[in-house]
Formats: sequence, C-alpha cells, structure tokens
Amino acid sequence: MNINDKLHGFVFEKGEKIEEISATLWQARHEKSGAKLLFLDRKDDNKTFAISFKTIPEDDTGVFHIIEHSVLCGSKKFPVKEPFVDLLKSSVKTFLNAFTFPDKTMYPVSSRCDEDFYNLIDVYMDAVLHPLAIEKPEIFMQEGWHYELHEGEDEMRYKGVVFNEMKGAYSSVDEIECEYMTKLLYPDVTYGKDSGGNPAFIPSLTFEDFVNAHKKYYSPENSTIILDGTLDLDKTLSLLDGYLAEYGKLGVSFEVESQSDVGAVYDEEFYEIAEGESEEGKARLSLGFKEFSYFEKRESLALAIAIDAIAGSNEAPFKRAMLETGLIEDIYFSPYNGIKDSSLILTMKNLKAENAKPLAEKALSLIREITEKGIDKEALTASLNRLEFKIREQDGAGYPLGIAYAIALMEFELYGGNPAEGLRFEENLRFLRDQAQGSGYYEDILKRVMLESKSQATLLLLPKSTLGEERRRAEEDKLSAVLNGLTEEERQDIIAKTLRLEKWQTSEDSEEAKATIPKLKLSDISSKPEELSIIDYKIGENTVVYTDVNSRGISYITLVFDVSDLSGEELFYLSLISELQENLDTESYKASELQNKLKSALGSYSSAVFASGNREGAKAYFRISIAALNSKKREALPLLSEMLYTSDFSNHGSISKIIKQIYISAKESFASMGHVAALGRAAAYISEESAASEYIDGLESYYMIKRLASEYSKGEGALEATLRPLCEKVFVRERATLFLAGDDDRDFAKDFLDILKSGEPSGEFKIKPFGILNEGIAIPARISYAALVLPSEISCVRPHGSYLAVRNLLSYGYLWNEIRVQGGAYGAGFVARPNATVGFYSYRDPSPERSLDIYLGAAKHLRELSQTKCDLTDCIISAVGDPDPIFTPKVAAATAFTAYLRGESYADRLRQREELLATTSADLKRIADALSLAADTAAYCVIGEKEKLLACGKKLGKILEL
Repeated sequence: MNINDKLHGFVFEKGEKIEEISATLWQARHEKSGAKLLFLDRKDDNKTFAISFKTIPEDDTGVFHIIEHSVLCGSKKFPVKEPFVDLLKSSVKTFLNAFTFPDKTMYPVSSRCDEDFYNLIDVYMDAVLHPLAIEKPEIFMQEGWHYELHEGEDEMRYKGVVFNEMKGAYSSVDEIECEYMTKLLYPDVTYGKDSGGNPAFIPSLTFEDFVNAHKKYYSPENSTIILDGTLDLDKTLSLLDGYLAEYGKLGVSFEVESQSDVGAVYDEEFYEIAEGESEEGKARLSLGFKEFSYFEKRESLALAIAIDAIAGSNEAPFKRAMLETGLIEDIYFSPYNGIKDSSLILTMKNLKAENAKPLAEKALSLIREITEKGIDKEALTASLNRLEFKIREQDGAGYPLGIAYAIALMEFELYGGNPAEGLRFEENLRFLRDQAQGSGYYEDILKRVMLESKSQATLLLLPKSTLGEERRRAEEDKLSAVLNGLTEEERQDIIAKTLRLEKWQTSEDSEEAKATIPKLKLSDISSKPEELSIIDYKIGENTVVYTDVNSRGISYITLVFDVSDLSGEELFYLSLISELQENLDTESYKASELQNKLKSALGSYSSAVFASGNREGAKAYFRISIAALNSKKREALPLLSEMLYTSDFSNHGSISKIIKQIYISAKESFASMGHVAALGRAAAYISEESAASEYIDGLESYYMIKRLASEYSKGEGALEATLRPLCEKVFVRERATLFLAGDDDRDFAKDFLDILKSGEPSGEFKIKPFGILNEGIAIPARISYAALVLPSEISCVRPHGSYLAVRNLLSYGYLWNEIRVQGGAYGAGFVARPNATVGFYSYRDPSPERSLDIYLGAAKHLRELSQTKCDLTDCIISAVGDPDPIFTPKVAAATAFTAYLRGESYADRLRQREELLATTSADLKRIADALSLAADTAAYCVIGEKEKLLACGKKLGKILEL
C-alpha cells in the first residue's frame, strides 16, 4: 500500500505506524461519496468493521438512539423485520451491536470467519443507508414509542423499546446525576442533551422528525468506516464501494461545538427512594468541573493519576479527610469523557441537605491544601504504575480488541484530530513518569481543573419517597388528558395504528424476504473448539495448574481456597473480608502504604468469594487474582502474607466506612442489575450453588450488610471476633490450589505456596437450596425484571450441547418477539447454565406479569417447532462461539481457571460441540418435555416497582422490601 493508491473508489491519503500495537493505520477517502476510511492493518484473525456517523442531538427525545434501534429492523436489500436478530441467530460473530454516544452513533461487528464477516458488513451497510424504518412507521412505533389503545379500553399506555429502556436508565440515581450535571456544564451544546432520550420527552418525537434526522445525518459523507485485523482489503473495499458509489458529496459538515464557560452554576433536583423510606441523611451532592479538550490526552491521563493518588481508596488523603467529617458515607470522582470537552464529577453520598455547602467548601479547601503541599510521590508513582500496566496489557476492556481500537480511533477522528493518537501512549507515559519526580505538574493539573475552572457546577439531589407515585400519576394524567382530548376520529386512528402494529409484529416474513439474509453452512464451522493448554502438577500436597499463553511478559496468578464447608453466614463474612483486606492496616503497613505497594508492584489485584459446580456437586471458593510483570511478581508474596494473616479487623472506623459503602452500592445495584439479582434469587430456590451465591452477593448478603451498616451507625459494630478466626480457618495450605498463566515458574509456585500457614482441609458443602419461595422484591424504579427458573435434567458440569442451540432459538426468536417486540421490554433471554440453572429473565420490563406467562409458553413453542421439522442450522451456528471466547491472555487464564474448577476437560468441550452440531428436532421435543414437566415446580422472582409486583398476583408468594 502506498500514498495516493486507489482501490475500489478509495484514495489512500496517509499511512503511519503505531508501534504500541504493532499496526499501520491507513487513512483513505471514498472519492465519490466522501466517506472516510480508517484501516488498522495488524495481525488479528478476529476482523472488525464499524461505520459511524456524527450525530448531534438538539433535544432530549433520543432520536438518534431510536434510529440506532430502528435501522436494524429491515432494509431495502434485507427486507425482513429483524435482520439484526437474524444475524444474532445465524452468525458466528464475536461482536454484534450498536452504540449511541453523546455525539456519534457507531455500528460495529467482528468475526473470525471470513464469510461471516462479509455477511455482517453487507447487512450493516444496507441497514444504515437504506433502512425500511424511514418508510414504515410501525418500526418507529415499536422501537421508539407509541400510544397503545384497543377498542373498548378507557386507558391508554405508552409503549416502545427505547422508551422502556430509558425508563430503566432513569431509575438509576447515577444516570440521573450524570444527566442533570451535563445539563449544567453543557447547557448550549449537544452534551447538555440526553442522546439516549428522557422518558418525559421521548413521546414528543414525531415520525417526521425521526425520518428527517436520518436523512440529515446518515449520509456517507458524514460517516467514518473503520476496518481492523487480517482481512482481504480488496474484497472488503469492493463490498463497501458497492454501497458508497451510488452517493455523491452533498457538502454537509457537522461540527461538535465546544461549550463556552458557564461560571459557577447550581441546581437542586429529586431522585426516587422507596415509599415509606426515611429521607433523612440521603441527599447526594455532586460537584462538576469542565476538564480538557479531547486532544489533551496527556493532561487527562495525568488527572486520572492524580485523582487515584488522592482519592482512590478510603485511605487516600482527600477521601480519608472527607469521610472523617462524618457528614457523608461515600465520595468518589467520575470522569465524563470520550467527548470533545470532558469533565470531572465529584460525588458525595448520604448527607443532610444543610451540610451540602460546607462539604463543597471543605472539598475545595482540601484540594487547595493538597496542591500547595504536593501529592505524595510514592502514591503518585503507584497510581502511575497501575495505569501504565492497564494501558500496556491491551485487554480491550471487555470488548474484542478491534472494537476497543475502533472506539478509540473514532473519538479522535470525530473532532478533526489524527486518529492514530487515540492508540499511542509511549510518549505520554514517558512524559508522565518524568513529571512524577517532583515537578509539580500533577498538582498544577489538579489545580487547573478543580480550582481554576471557569465552568463549575453544583448539583444537590434530594431523596423523595413519593416521587415514584407522583411520576406514575403524572404519566397517567398526561395520557388521560391526551385521550380525553381526542376526537372520535383521532381515537379510532390510534386504535387502528395499534392494531396495525400488532398485526405487523405477529406477521411472518415472506420466504423471499427470509432468503435475502446471508447464511453460513454447517460446513463453514469448525467441528472442534479452540484448545487451551492446561497441565497440572503437584508441589508437595498442593495442586498447581498451568495455562500456556503468550502473555507478553505478564504473569496471571490465581490462588483459591476451598471453603465449601462454610455456612451461608460464614460465606457472607468471608466475602466481607475480601472487601476489607486491601483497605486495612496490617502488621507492617498502614493501609495507604499497603495500597501504594500493591499498585507499584502489581498490575491488578482482586479477591472474591464464589460458588461453582463440578462432578462432585457444588463447591465454594475464596479467590485471589493477581496480574504482574514477570519481573515484579515476587513482590506480591510478602504483601499477600500481610493481608491474609495480619489485617487489623479491630479498626472500627475504617470497617464502618467500608460497610456503609458496600451497603449503598448493593442497594443501588438492584435497580441497574435487577435481572441478575432476580435470576440468581430464583435459582437459589432450586440450586445449591445459587443458594450459596445468595449469601455472597445476593439478597441474603444484602440483608446482612444492611444489618451491619445499621449496627455500625449506632456504634455497635464489632467484627474482629468473627473475622480473625475465619481467616485462620480458611487461609491455609491444605485448602489451596494455585493457577498460573503465562509463565510456568515452578520455583515461584513453591515460594508462593510456602507463605501459607498450615491448617485443616475443607469439608463437605453445607448449603441447601431454599425451596420454592416465589418472591417479589420492591425497589424504587419505574421498570421491572422478571425471572423464572426450572428444575432441569442438565448435569452440574455442562448442559447438553443442544441446550445452547435452544437458548439462541428461544432468546432471539420466541422471547424476542413476545417480550421485547410485543411487550416493549428492553431485553429477555433463556439461560442453560453449567450450575444447573435453566430459566428465563427479562430486562427493563414494563409487564413482568405477562412475561412470566410467556416463559411458561416456551415448552409449547418448542414442541410446535419440533413438529414442523424446522431448519436448526442458524441457531446451531450462532451458538458455536458462545462457549469459545476470543482468548486474550487474560481471558485464556480465566477460562482455564473456571474449566478446571468445574472439572471440564477439552473432551467435554468437544463433546458439547458435537452435541450442538448434531441438534435435531428430537432434541427440541426432549427439551420441551423437560420444561413442561418442570413447569409445575417453577420458581419465580420479580424485582421492580410495587404495583407491578402486585399485578403478578398469586404467582408471587410474598413481596419483600429492600
């Protein structure tokens, strides 16, 4: 490739090496249409494509979020109702989704299969450029919003997927804080608008506005296409040119404007808490500061390092001083970045409203004091070390690397910068390390943002226990007013539109339309899953498990202690120990010193308690996970010994703060992750493993931490007598297994095990399933989550391979149509897990009582499908990649660890793949029969607003309050 080369309408304008990721970035422009191309040429068999559009919201209707959903509901070339879902059901994608950002919309895909990759590009290009949504109002109604009204009804409802998604988002106080704060800091530009959509304003969006927004912004000239990985560039660009060549340049250009200084602004708003809950001491104070432009990447990194050094833990100086006022229970910083002009938000939780002003003054006074005296150099270096490790590890932050790179490239490209700078880091890291030696650079950055910013916002969020009811009543009154104001003709029009939508939703795509979706064949799929090299050996009486991965000089180390013999209450206290150990003094170190040493020596450190199943049944473990450069890993040994055996559990003040913070976080998680909590709770009625998990991080754990928080608030908490003996019982060599990945250093393994004391081995698993309870859990939210779990025939090791196909068949077929499309929920799914959990869940669901009935109809649906001899190829193919992730070193280490504990061999994975590929209609009938037989003993759990729980009637035996 050379500058000025032309290929399929693209002219290559620039090429440059990015040494940090061993890649060359080529920038090109499609001559006829003006589309921009970024090609990241590097070795990666997981190929990535993304097309992005600069989209600039002008209001809070969420128009670009609704467009993102809607364009994937059929297009000119692929005129089926749900090509996105068809791809979910038939592709071996490694990633398939779309993102609405505050100033752009991105449609990324990735796959390791060449044919699949080109299929995905084809469908996505046609979707964004030729969507049926701009011609078919029913798509807008389904994905965005509509009035639902049937003949003979005297109540009208709002329905729509995005409408309900954002109702759920606005049930999270974190989301509410972010939205109100951005309106204060960015009142005149796009960032002051909610790109996702505010439920109060979504119903003001018209179909005409929706169509016009697509026409205005979705042109190739306003797009950037990103390619990444080892791909056939000639074939890929030929495919893209087939779409782009029909467009000419329109002369459109959209600028993301920068917000001018707003000075010091203030606002008070309300957030919802549970009815009857005390409002005392539950206000939330946020301070916002305009930060840097996106091009000041070095400065942003420096600010992150400084913030971590002064507030990264309860023992960091700024956070410690603020907590010691006794006026708040938690405080932390959050960046609002990935935009043109970023900002920093300081959040203080659980305070009295009258203390807001002195707390704000105290915070800024402390920052002034810290900038004058200087940040502790050891803490600064430790935070820099930890950040540098994360950057160099290149693990994708949960995304395939190509997707993570595409997002980083797009953010620089969007604002007119050199996109390559989004992936470079060496020069910045060298500079930041030089400045950590005492130049005052980090203090100046902190001072510039928090003390000298000409845009500062103060937001006081006040709790209101009646807010949920007020909002419900306001919505009902608004709908009632609309309904009462309709003429009979207008009323009949809404009824007719409702019926047309329902008819369209329940209609089948024609065979001709279905035939347009590109399909893979089973012969395109490998019959063998990717194999991990796992060996185990003995050092004394202990097992060491080694996974051979190319980890680029990083060791991934996991130590587990078998704690299967502990009671549920003991598992809760052990999980509390995992939260405390990094934050307490030890025999040799103050907590702040310990944290600095951990950050300096280790790339990451974490611990947790978890339950797992294997051939012998359920087990429970305490896990310690460490990632470190090979040259530094030995520094972990004395630090780990200190934490395991000398943590000071008598420090009432430190423990009290942590317990209150855990309680706040646990309580808020029910609104954001209610589907996980509901599914786990329902599974605990039936599964030993899930019952144990309830004491670790479920509802049982929540009630225990709530009790402890109350005790410590009254000055009655005392845990040393409970926690110290538990440590002595658990952290012994006889319970330990060591896992290594990246470096099979047996001398290190021996030395690691030698730091452990001796004791008694673990015993039998004690915890039993709870029995069928069928609970509703009331939370202050405008949306609900419904789960149903069935006893099953699945082994405790792995489900029969056919269950993977059925999972996709139900999740992306029956449940998608019934609960998401027709019911308006944001999501729903069927699960068949290795721990014997077979069940269903819904996410941000407006009608949980209806969803529970839909779940029970799944068996009938499967049986009917089995009788039609339907083609199962698609759902088989799409399920192939689910148990076969992209093995980055970190993922490989975690996968090997989980497989070993569950007793899963490569032969088991091979068997499951063979069963999956051999799935037939007979398997559908067998699974349908199993679901039918278990239906009478189904376990229900619904989490959500109380009126929705009451609507579930006798399905729920009791309703609990958080």
